[in-house]
Amino acid sequence: MRRRKRAAKAVDLMRLLPKLDDPQSELLLLRSCMGIAKLFFGLRTCQPVHMEDAALFFDKGLREAIEELVVCGGPFFGDLQWRLASLPIRFGGLGLYSAVEASSYAFVASRAQSWVLQDHILRDSGICGMDSDYVCALACLRDTIPSFDFSGFTNKDTAPPKAQHALASALFSKIVNEIEVQFDLTVRQKAVFECLRAPHAQDFLLAIPIDGLGQHMSPVEYRTILKYRLMIPLFPVDEVCPVCHKACLDSFVEHAVHCKELPGFKYRHDLVRDVLFDIFRCAGISAKKEAPVNFLTDPLEGRSTLRPADILVFGWAASGKVTKHEKACPDNQHVFIPFAFDTFGFLAPEAVDLLSRVQRVMHSNVMTPTSMNVVFKRLSFAIQKGVAAQLVARLPTISM
Repeated sequence: MRRRKRAAKAVDLMRLLPKLDDPQSELLLLRSCMGIAKLFFGLRTCQPVHMEDAALFFDKGLREAIEELVVCGGPFFGDLQWRLASLPIRFGGLGLYSAVEASSYAFVASRAQSWVLQDHILRDSGICGMDSDYVCALACLRDTIPSFDFSGFTNKDTAPPKAQHALASALFSKIVNEIEVQFDLTVRQKAVFECLRAPHAQDFLLAIPIDGLGQHMSPVEYRTILKYRLMIPLFPVDEVCPVCHKACLDSFVEHAVHCKELPGFKYRHDLVRDVLFDIFRCAGISAKKEAPVNFLTDPLEGRSTLRPADILVFGWAASGKVTKHEKACPDNQHVFIPFAFDTFGFLAPEAVDLLSRVQRVMHSNVMTPTSMNVVFKRLSFAIQKGVAAQLVARLPTISM
């Protein structure tokens, strides 16, 4: 009864989130304060069978809260969207864990990690070995993840130090591998899901809303980007692009982020460039935006054919187009680093290497815990904010 009451209180809190009218803040609060954290103590200390009723009630409330946050009670939020939302962020989800799934491994992990303490507490009781509750829960988990090696969980001396992380990773890896078949994903859906699982693709979800850093989207923009990533159609039917009249403005609005005729086509590029330049500045790295490179690509032409570098980092790199600059830059003591990314936030290896280097410099100069990963979060948010602006520009008025 108490467990159901705790779940009910958590669900009641979730139902108050729409009062904020800020889906970005709502999602952060739902993940960190009102989600699975409200039940984890019970999940770790009670056998899964005793938490089943509370977990089911909690999951029903969580799904309703996510649906309200993303589509405001509208259509197209189905089982696939719920499945994606309840995956960890590093697996391409929103990090809103299902209590039913967490209950399957939380109890086993807690018991395995606390065996030494249990033995100390029960040292004079005559009780030794693994109790029946643990054996039963372990057997159920073994059926859920048959490919996982549970040998370390059957002996007190071999229990892994990070049991919950190991079990959760195994469970969600199995879920991810089965999604394609379970939901009969289309070619597009498979490609999108792969992009969502790329390193740093979901970092924008962890960005704290700060207007001064450009880390805030309007409710329409944030909901639109969530729909785009959860594969929710933004248009009920396909229609010809009213601007270029050359392609179909598909229901998932893929054309909107690539159409050169649409207003703001260059906005995403300029926004990412400006944020990257500000990151260099904050890290204490000398850089210049839209800097002329002042050297020739071909001496026979008698003039420079290079466009200004998006960002010229002194002592580090020059920027431009690969085919035109890859030879000219080294010949003139410059290094060219292409900064490529896709609309879902996937970063090219060269971009990851550059940002990792900047992150190390920033951490060395700033020396605060909050500086960790701030570079990737800001860049990821800038990319998604740029994409959101392009998508919102083409939304029907009724959707806004």
